[in-house]
Amino acid sequence: MARYRFAAFWATALVILGMLLVVGGVLLAIAAVTLDMPWGTLAGQAVLERALTAIVLVISGLLAGAPFIVLGEMMRVFLHQRRLLARQVRLLARLARGGQDAGTRPPSAAERLFQRRG
Repeated sequence: MARYRFAAFWATALVILGMLLVVGGVLLAIAAVTLDMPWGTLAGQAVLERALTAIVLVISGLLAGAPFIVLGEMMRVFLHQRRLLARQVRLLARLARGGQDAGTRPPSAAERLFQRRG
């Protein structure tokens, strides 16, 4: 994965940005509830307005941050799949070279299975 450090960096950056947006929405919701609240004279309407504002801020933070988190995680999955594929190609190439060097082919999966049972 050394060749894909740039993509891995941006995958991590996107996840962090998404998490910051979610946390920012929660912090803004907390600020909306606590700042300038008429604590001495709590009215039902003021509490309802603040609660609805807090809910909207939390939902907006989730909606803004979730796509970044998903995109960053998908980039990580693609990079991991690429690494696995490269490892499989190297293994298959090594098996093919081993069969050619010895003059025989490696046993197939079915042959190995029948050898164990028989």
